[in-house]
Amino acid sequence: MAPVSLANSVKEVCGKMRQNPVQLSLAILLVVFCGATKKFQLFPMPWIAGNSECRKIVTEVPGAKFNGSPYTDGKFYTPKTFEEFDPNCKEKAEVFVFVGESFTITTAYLIFFGITKAIFNFVTGACCDRFGRKWTLVAGWVVAIPLPLMVIFAESWWTAALSNIFLGMQQALVWSATIFIMIDYFGKSHAGTAVGINETVGYTTISVVGVIAAAIMDENEPRTTCYYIVIGMIVLGIVLGVAALKESKDAAVKEEAEVSGKADSADEATLSWPSGRTVTFSKAQSAFVYTSFINVPLMSINFAGLMANFISGFAWGLFAKWMKNDYEVDGTLQWSKLSKETIANITLCYGLPKGLFQWIFGFAGDRFGRRWIITAGLAMCAIGLVILAAAGEAASDPVGGFAAGALFLGVGTAMMYSNNIAAVSDHADPTWRSSALGTYRFWRDLGYAVGALINGAFADAVGIFGSVLLTAALTALAAICVGVFYREGEEVAAKGSKEEAKADAAL
Repeated sequence: MAPVSLANSVKEVCGKMRQNPVQLSLAILLVVFCGATKKFQLFPMPWIAGNSECRKIVTEVPGAKFNGSPYTDGKFYTPKTFEEFDPNCKEKAEVFVFVGESFTITTAYLIFFGITKAIFNFVTGACCDRFGRKWTLVAGWVVAIPLPLMVIFAESWWTAALSNIFLGMQQALVWSATIFIMIDYFGKSHAGTAVGINETVGYTTISVVGVIAAAIMDENEPRTTCYYIVIGMIVLGIVLGVAALKESKDAAVKEEAEVSGKADSADEATLSWPSGRTVTFSKAQSAFVYTSFINVPLMSINFAGLMANFISGFAWGLFAKWMKNDYEVDGTLQWSKLSKETIANITLCYGLPKGLFQWIFGFAGDRFGRRWIITAGLAMCAIGLVILAAAGEAASDPVGGFAAGALFLGVGTAMMYSNNIAAVSDHADPTWRSSALGTYRFWRDLGYAVGALINGAFADAVGIFGSVLLTAALTALAAICVGVFYREGEEVAAKGSKEEAKADAAL
């Protein structure tokens, strides 16, 4: 990717923004609402369900002996475990309390969110290519209506956890649509900048809202203020989407006509076998197969994206729960649980640079290529995870180490996040770009669920320290894959043009 002068690049981007200032501003505002909805919904979850402060499972009872007592069948039964209860204790913060907490259970909301969002990212891409961006986005706000109500009125933890199915649908439909809208208006050559601005706004909002949520949330009533705000966001999103947002799909069709000389409006693609047999697939199906299993550079990007949200799931789920509880090593207290304000500030060290720097690295990727920026970002994340593991396992006061590790995670994620999406855009044509991006976002957001499952199960089996190191190893593997297998979109396009020319010459 040949570098372009900085002045000309900035001039081109500003020109694109001046062409559609109102619609781009509206898309950015809807991203703000989307990010705020996600954070206000998810932030209280560790306080809604967690380990009991007053009850625990013990294997011995002081001053008492149980030799067994006869049952009606004449046999004797001896209890091996007991539930210890302190009547003078007050449960702190949690609404639904577990005796003997399982990380796998209490991070289940991330599994529901991740799987649903992954599936609906692909659905969103297909819908945006077929039906347009505007009404796909509006549908996303409509399906979010049950989201806060299920948490507010839940009578079991599983009802509250299952509400995140609707969050996954909403985030996929709304956020994906805003990304497609901004790429439509900025064009393929500025996809990294478009995505960078979008993701910078969204994730900066998430970071700032995390601090706001910590300040306004009542630990004893965590199902109130944050969820009332979510209701307001949903109403505003529906109104703005219906009344003010315009369709941008025509811009993508126009771009393809300018680039290829063809105004491709077909909804199907044809696969030709060497025997001459042809099979017709929908555009969405073809994009999914091509992006997932045929294009090797994009397969490496899918893995990188999956690890990006594998890390995000760790940061918002297991990491937060790790900091929220006392931590013991070999039965000895290593460090005491951190306050919710400290937890919010540490996660801000992850979320704020992840948001603020995406537009910078997206802009750089448009000018200098994406391969090594993505690889370096993954490497930084792996280093950050090692720092977190070392601080948590060895330090008596892990706050400084946690903040440093979170900062590495945030900057590393910022380097790769927008460039991953733009890399997919580089390898796709404008008229099926949304389906290709939806496919990538399917694999990326599957990382939430995969990360929650693997990290939760690994933490239950061997401890959080081992779980963090496993995440670091997988992230390093993703960095190696991108460095070895990814090729810039221009390189692939040039190779394809040469092959087409050879075929034409042979005819």
